[in-house]
Amino acid sequence: MARVRRVTQNDFQVVHRLLDQLMPAALELRRAIWSDTLARDDYTAWIAEIGDEDGGFVDLYVFPDVGHGRNIGLINNLIVDARFRRRGVGEGLLTEAIAYCRQHDVIELHLWTDADNAPALGLYARTGFTRRGVLMELEI
Repeated sequence: MARVRRVTQNDFQVVHRLLDQLMPAALELRRAIWSDTLARDDYTAWIAEIGDEDGGFVDLYVFPDVGHGRNIGLINNLIVDARFRRRGVGEGLLTEAIAYCRQHDVIELHLWTDADNAPALGLYARTGFTRRGVLMELEI
């Protein structure tokens, strides 16, 4: 079973290694934004530890939504190390993020994944998420 803990400033290398499995990016680009991101009041993140190894990462933004008149949440990244997939690590990370949202007056929690990512879609459905729209993206 994984232990889930909040991310600290010292976790940058771990987070970079995990995110590289999902979307490779230059170390220096991630490092440049790491401290600023962690300092944001609307941002939090967690790491899942399996024994003495770091097995997953999830991060979350909580922000006010004028339409709802309440806070909403956005899971921006969720990655489970390939060695630890299908062991409940992702579910543990999502459970932590959901609990945080409930404690912080969040009315809706959003996330996205590729439409053909069956394992992730199954995980999200098991944790209570439903499909509700289309994500559009414009790279700038």
